[in-house]
Parts: sequence; C-alpha cells; structure tokens
Amino acid sequence: MSPRIPEDSRYHPLSAHYRRRFGCRVYKVSVSVAQTCPNRTSPVMSVCVFCDEWGSAAYPEHARRSLAEQIRINGDHMRRRFKADKLLVYFQAYTNTFTRQRELEAMVETALAQPDVAGIILGTRPDCLPPRVWRLLDAVSRDAYVSVELGVQTLDDAQLRFLSRGHDAASSLRALERLGAHERIEGCAHLMFGIPGETPQQLRETARTLSALGVNGVKLHNLHVLRGTPLADMHAAGEFTPVTLDAYADKVITFLEHLDPAVPVHRLNAVASRWDEVVAPAWACKKMEPTMAIIQRMAERDTWQGRLVSPRPARRVG
Repeated sequence: MSPRIPEDSRYHPLSAHYRRRFGCRVYKVSVSVAQTCPNRTSPVMSVCVFCDEWGSAAYPEHARRSLAEQIRINGDHMRRRFKADKLLVYFQAYTNTFTRQRELEAMVETALAQPDVAGIILGTRPDCLPPRVWRLLDAVSRDAYVSVELGVQTLDDAQLRFLSRGHDAASSLRALERLGAHERIEGCAHLMFGIPGETPQQLRETARTLSALGVNGVKLHNLHVLRGTPLADMHAAGEFTPVTLDAYADKVITFLEHLDPAVPVHRLNAVASRWDEVVAPAWACKKMEPTMAIIQRMAERDTWQGRLVSPRPARRVG
C-alpha cells in the first residue's frame, strides 16, 4: 500500500492527514451560521432534491446561538470525547460564501479568535467563489489553516440537473483546479453516489480527474431520502429508489481503487443527523455499520485506495 495509507487502514483517513499536518489531534467543529443558498433565494432555481430545511447542518439546534457559543459548546464536546488538541471551525450548513463580504470576514475573524482554533473550513458551492472570497481566503491562509469543501456531488451535467444543483460540472472543475494549484488552501470535493445513471466507468473517471486536479480531500455521501424534500416526493411516486448498502459499497470501492492514495478521505458514507427525517434507506441512520461494511468488503477483496492507480509523479498534499 501507499506510505500515505496507515498500515491498519484500507484508505487514507482524514485523521492521518491532520496528524501529519498539525502533529496533534485535530477535529472539526461544525457550526451553523449561513441561513440560505442560491437555490433557495433565486426565483428561477429549485432547491436541491436531497436538501432538507436545515441545509445539511450537523447541529441545527444550535443555529440560533452566536458563532462563539457554537464553537465553545461543540469544541468542548470534541475535547471531552476525542481529547482534541486543536480545532478547525467548519462552517457547514448551506452556502457560507453566499453572504456579504464584511459578514464573512467577521465570521472568520470570530472563529480564529476562539481558544485552540487552528483554522477554518468553509462549506460552499463551486459557483460561489468570487474574486473577493479568494482574496480573503488567500490572506487568512498566510497565518491559519484554510480549507474549502465544495458541494461538487457529481461531474456529470445530466445528474447535476437531476439533483437541481444549479451549477454545472465545468464550474466544479474550475474551482477544484484553482484550489489544487494554491500553495496554502486545501480543497475537498463532496461527492454523492447512487444518482440515477451512474456507472462504474464514471466513478473511475471521477477518481482520476480529482487525482489529476490535486484535490486535498474527498467526502463521500450516499444519496438518501429525507422527509420534506423533493426527493421524498419522487420516492413516493416510484421515480427514485436509493441503492442498497451492498451496491453503495461497490461504488465506493470502485472509486477508491482509482483515487490517488495521497488524497485524504473525509468520510466513506453519509449519516443522517436527524433519523426521524429519513425515509430511505434505513441504513442511512446507522453511524458505523455502513463504514465497517465497506472496509470489510475491501479486506475481503484485498484491495485499497489507489490500488489501480498508474504511477504518477509526487504531488502536494497539504
């Protein structure tokens, strides 16, 4: 296996990347500050078919608290549970760069002023990175860790239209290319598997493309159905059926086998934060079972991340 992959792992976990990068235990602290996204404000766009009213917030019950309070509460949890030495403030819900510049600057300043915070992670869309945001991120990255997590989901335009994303694959490629070329800012691509029309060849090509672009991370999601979403209506009408755990595991393995082993994997599958909202599949409510099933299947096949990657020149990772 690649020296980037720990001996006891089949893939390159984010924890290993952070330990090399910071030399200590570092954990994300999710906060909910942004209140909306382009899809929800535009009169000509539709909400993403999978998105619930919380906009992927991990702790919606804290959304009304101040940013400093959210960092304190969630940071204390990370210290107690995982003995975290340093924290990265993850602006997770909705589109965090879809706001006034002065508000974004104030959020970043507040986050970096909190105890033990080593940097920030901004969750956003590929089409919401105007020049003013790049200038801010470049300035902040001179003194603190900065990462951008992009809701890419897929590099297939037809599938993006099915998801009602409102952006195309070209915008994702442009953003990822710029992030991959930056010396200090890391870029992570969120990908969604189980979209209708997806093929093994597509998964292989996506892995190769992201590897060539020099991404600093991938976060994998299984497309699941939440109550109150357009996808729930499609599921009720028989127009969408989520993939089984076995099928999803095969998709993840196909993707990982063709992904540069130097690329950290933030997550192998999505876990629904609000189990009462899950319509299907039931395994989306399980926290560790899907992850362990994927790892077990990789072990049974004696495969690992990057197993089928052709030799490439060394590349920057963090």
